[in-house]
Amino acid sequence: MRVLFWLAAAVSVCAQQMPSCSAALWSPCDLTFPLEAGEDAARVELRAEFRSPHKDTRTLRAFRDGNTLVMRFTPDEVGEWDYRITSSLKRLDGQLGKTAGTPSQAPGFVRTANVHHFQTANLQPHLWMGSEIANFVAIPRAEFESQLAARAAEKFTHIRVTLEPSTDLKEAASRIQAIHDRGIVIDIALASLPDDRRERERYVTDVVARFSAFNITWVGVPAYENLRNARTILKELGTLLQQLDGYKHIRTTLAESSSATLLSDNWMNVVSYGTPDPNIGAVEHQLVALPAVNSGIKTRADLWAATMNGQYPSSGSGRDFAVWFDILSKTRHWELEPYFEVSGGRAVAVRDVELRGGDIQDAVEYLVYVAKPGPVELTVEDHGYDVAWINPATGDRVAAKNYKGKSFAGEPPDREHDWVLHVSREGHKQGMLKTYKFESRPIRMQTPETDPKTVPFEIETPAGEISMRTPPLFSLKINRATRATRELNVVWTAELTTGTADGGRVVGTGREGTLRLPSFYSERLPAILSLRAAILNANGKVYIIDRAFRIIP
Repeated sequence: MRVLFWLAAAVSVCAQQMPSCSAALWSPCDLTFPLEAGEDAARVELRAEFRSPHKDTRTLRAFRDGNTLVMRFTPDEVGEWDYRITSSLKRLDGQLGKTAGTPSQAPGFVRTANVHHFQTANLQPHLWMGSEIANFVAIPRAEFESQLAARAAEKFTHIRVTLEPSTDLKEAASRIQAIHDRGIVIDIALASLPDDRRERERYVTDVVARFSAFNITWVGVPAYENLRNARTILKELGTLLQQLDGYKHIRTTLAESSSATLLSDNWMNVVSYGTPDPNIGAVEHQLVALPAVNSGIKTRADLWAATMNGQYPSSGSGRDFAVWFDILSKTRHWELEPYFEVSGGRAVAVRDVELRGGDIQDAVEYLVYVAKPGPVELTVEDHGYDVAWINPATGDRVAAKNYKGKSFAGEPPDREHDWVLHVSREGHKQGMLKTYKFESRPIRMQTPETDPKTVPFEIETPAGEISMRTPPLFSLKINRATRATRELNVVWTAELTTGTADGGRVVGTGREGTLRLPSFYSERLPAILSLRAAILNANGKVYIIDRAFRIIP
């Protein structure tokens, strides 16, 4: 039917010269439609369906630039593309045009892959490492270019920018083009959204039309927890992005703690964190089958803590990040997952890799972050390994004696700073690259234990009604102490079950503390509060406890 639709259009439309452009793959070009006297750009609607040489289609919308409408298009196939216009202007409605894509070496837009990781359109692994240029349009152009050059020299693959309501969107596009031209992905945040729903839709439509042709991701709003009616507004935003973005870029929202509480609305495909706290990230990694990025990284310790949580960094700058990038680039980072058979540090590992022909490689490499230098013990599969200690401040590697066996034990070269231990089968890694396969192993998400008969914990406090006047304490009781309970990560989430659609919030971390209940709860009392404790033990097993409490003023 679609082919007939295009053939009919070709026959019935009067010949009229439509704008054309040619661009290298994954580079945007603009189709411009000047308006005639009496045509109001603010009222004209114009969109087009583009058809690739292989007959794939995508719909794009035009944006206003003075008295001209502009449609920004990026080819992802070499060859001639057709497009057909749908417009409120009769002289343009149904018209056909052509564009073209020419060869390039660009890897293409970034997307999710392998459950917790990323790849580019050419099916190669993508190592997400992000920074931010604050006030990227307000600062002088020379300062912007200087910061961009510095981030590129530090090997960042993502730069986050924020669009303010007053942002000059034409200048923003020029600067985003500069980032794009360096091969860096742009993470776009919206500082605020109009209160009126129709105004929100118009604003989002305009932003998508202007920027979706670049290599971008949508990262929502800053710290969504501070946005009133956040869940409703973000669900609407996410739904609009799904409908309007013909390139289907990554979607998430920035968070003070975690955006995972919004996942049930089914518009996000990446989880965003605002803290490297393992009580949140490590626990949720075992439950959420999506990649995770972290915008709460400020120090080297934060950077490596987030890595051990299974997250990619999306904030920070400096040499520590360039070193991190070099270290991770030499690993199979697109397959690293948290690993728990370690003491003296935190680990990620690549295990159970499927090779060509279905053979299983049962251990490839282990990466251990040792924040406080001391003895490290690591259980490994029975093979021979190359061993090295890496200084995360400089990247210097200190080779250690190669090891063969099942239980590695060792200490860093000194105790002056943190260290990274790399235990790997380098020969096997090289061989695997010859038979490259991106998704080479299944990643099985675990089902948390919820049966009170087998959960060895209980919520000790709160024990009764919760009052908003007095910040309530929380604590977790261990009923059956074992080796697995020697170290626990605990995240506490809360949600009002009556009179609200705001979703859950992270309200506490660790075994005990004070619940940080959102202030807007006070407006909806009395109510029932659902409190959840999700617990990750030292062996990597997750337990969940749910309790309901009456909450009063």
